[in-house]
Amino acid sequence: MGRFPAFVFAAFILLFLDLGGAQYCRSNCEFWRDAYPAAGHRIRSEAYHHTLAPNRRITEAWGLARYRYATNSLGFKDAAPRTVALQGNGKRILFLGDSFTEGKGFPYPETFVGLIAEKFAADGVEVLNGAVDSYAPVTYRLKVKHLLDKVGLRFDAVVVFLDVSDIYDQAERYRFDAKGRLIVPPADDGEGGGGAGALRFLRDNSMTVRFLFVVYDHLDLTVRAVKRRYQISEAMEKPFSEVSALDLWADAVTGLEVAAWTYDDARWKAFGGKGRARAVVDMDGLLAQLRERGIRLVLAVYPWPDQLFRDPEAPRHRDFWRDWSRAQGVPFIDLFPVFTKGKPRDVLERYFIPYDFHWNADGHKLVAETFLGQFSPPW
Repeated sequence: MGRFPAFVFAAFILLFLDLGGAQYCRSNCEFWRDAYPAAGHRIRSEAYHHTLAPNRRITEAWGLARYRYATNSLGFKDAAPRTVALQGNGKRILFLGDSFTEGKGFPYPETFVGLIAEKFAADGVEVLNGAVDSYAPVTYRLKVKHLLDKVGLRFDAVVVFLDVSDIYDQAERYRFDAKGRLIVPPADDGEGGGGAGALRFLRDNSMTVRFLFVVYDHLDLTVRAVKRRYQISEAMEKPFSEVSALDLWADAVTGLEVAAWTYDDARWKAFGGKGRARAVVDMDGLLAQLRERGIRLVLAVYPWPDQLFRDPEAPRHRDFWRDWSRAQGVPFIDLFPVFTKGKPRDVLERYFIPYDFHWNADGHKLVAETFLGQFSPPW
């Protein structure tokens, strides 16, 4: 019995160190914050579904990588928090797009929009990046309407980087009521409820539990990689040991539902045709409201790895939007050739984030250079 109080005392000391250490690290340790960065900067928008919180310095997870960026007073990704003048002093270009244009995985100066902004600044032209992960034509249209009508922001041109996945999002992600209005889901604090919420609370307040979460996440990635290697080994009829890292990468980023609709007839019939038709309605609406104010629209398209490997011409997407642009008198930026002219595996390895379908730093540089080579100021 004499040992029991000593055991309780030791347990109390360990618990105190565990919880106290966690509280100290939450405020003072970068490695603690980087393990599971806070996600409260991605917020809902009653006007256009979702956006980024304004004037924040943000650390964000992208796979196992961590990167930092800021938002300005408009909730746009930027180099540092700042107040954006609504009227501005010179010409101004607003970029819109999804995660590619937001620049997931990179701070603003290293994204293609940031590189273009640096180039244009020398000519007195300001660039704003209104892109956010998972945007699509409906959010482009509604966000521009909100910025013009409610915020009072002035800009001279809008550049839309229309993503292949936008078509899937138009058909499947976004929902509309009986009157055709976009349904904005209720706010989600990202904490979850029940058991998930309790586990997340322990993860964020216990050093031991947080360590176990990190170990589990890394083991889970390893197990999934081994399973994928076995699947590829069987599909390619090659020994398990001969499956390369590039084999794993190419398999992980191709055949994806959101991108394969350009060549997969089943997916085209399931959502591709419907999504593209909805996209046309919203792009027509965006163009109409811009023209009412004398603002020019520029449209850009680019491929995913799926198109590099299986559909380099992508007529359902690339040709369609080129024809739409020509019919509407909209300047068209075609980024397909610079990505599809080489061997798919070489292009993937050179311009994309490993095991991802987004561009790496060289990819962003290539997009910026290509855009600047094709873009003519529309004023």
